[in-house]
Amino acid sequence: MKIEQSEGTVYGCRYYTVKPQGWMYYGDNLDWNKIVSWVVATYGPTAEDGVWTPNQRWYVNNAKFWFRELEDVTIFLLKWS
Repeated sequence: MKIEQSEGTVYGCRYYTVKPQGWMYYGDNLDWNKIVSWVVATYGPTAEDGVWTPNQRWYVNNAKFWFRELEDVTIFLLKWS
């Protein structure tokens, strides 16, 4: 799977982003849901209101996963790329 990487900020904190390419991100997409389920199992739950809660370890927003730690990105890439 091709994954686009970038960086962004949430409440002034740097986050590393990964965006799987070529996937649908809405509805009941089993492949996307499989990735989200793996992320929750691996990194723990994140805030239910998404990026509106500051200082979370990770978020999923705008078809991207946002990770606070670069090590978490590395684990994600090893699993999904």
